[in-house]
Amino acid sequence: MAKAAVLGASGYLGGELIRLLSYHPDIDVTEAVSRSQAGKTVGEVSPSAEQYSDIVLRANSDGIDVDVAFLAQGAGEAMPVVPSLLERGIRVVDLGPDYRLPSAEEYARVYGRPHIDVEHLPEAVYGLPELFGDQVKGARLVANPGCYPTATLLAIAPLAAAGELHGPVVVDAKSGTSGTGALPSASAHHPEAALTVLPYGMPEHRHGPEMAAALGRLGAHHVPIVFVPHVVPLVRGILCSIYAAPGGGADAARWTALYQHRYEASPFVRVGGVPRLPWAQGTNRCYISVQPVGNVPVVFSALDNLGKGGAAQAIQNANLMLGLDETAGLSLPGFGV
Repeated sequence: MAKAAVLGASGYLGGELIRLLSYHPDIDVTEAVSRSQAGKTVGEVSPSAEQYSDIVLRANSDGIDVDVAFLAQGAGEAMPVVPSLLERGIRVVDLGPDYRLPSAEEYARVYGRPHIDVEHLPEAVYGLPELFGDQVKGARLVANPGCYPTATLLAIAPLAAAGELHGPVVVDAKSGTSGTGALPSASAHHPEAALTVLPYGMPEHRHGPEMAAALGRLGAHHVPIVFVPHVVPLVRGILCSIYAAPGGGADAARWTALYQHRYEASPFVRVGGVPRLPWAQGTNRCYISVQPVGNVPVVFSALDNLGKGGAAQAIQNANLMLGLDETAGLSLPGFGV
């Protein structure tokens, strides 16, 4: 049984990690870290986490002895601790953005702070298993993708690889308010978000450069993305409407066959049927569909931003890193209606 630590255990992603890992047959949570809630038990912070309710939340990760650490923290919080974790032989899955971009210069430009762990940045594997799974296997440090990039890249990477993209790709993305994290924010505050749809993150959302970098790793440097995210009055879920053939003429049936072939061996990608967010809620699944609108095929992708867009994908990556069954602990049914 592999031992795991969850850093940022009192946040939404940390809580989802603890929930999902309570079902895992081969990974057991033995340590939990939360600076803001240190000294409390997991049960006090997350009453539903009965299996781990007696674990006392630590203020930091000093001295923890585990096989894998999940870092469910914000920008800038992983860099100070990752070197020490790796030095002690602990594998790391970082759910934040500190290791997603390919260079310290790009990180500083996008996040407005210097990258203080330049030594390990080149080692980090971008953890989208359906695209980079062979690199994730056996890795010491994995950068778990953002939720929007996961939904977008799974939907457009096969088209890019097949040479089907010949112009800008427009991604109209909608996300639930849990995507902004547990701390209150202007865009997710209930009176602001309850009865409206809010576009945000313009002119450049931080996930835009992440998507471009991932496409570059796939050799698709030529694909420009016009990405506009929106907050909608839901708690969890992301739905992307993707317009990838602005000139028309592409064939929706051919694109569907392309997706089916590309993901036929992927246990967490479903192709076909216009997706609904409740299908994905609580799961590690991404649903992809191609629908003809006039003579233009429109691609839809849907996932749970806390699941395949966050905690569940982190566990999928940890399974690969530890040599476990990729699906271990992740075959739970969704809880949406």
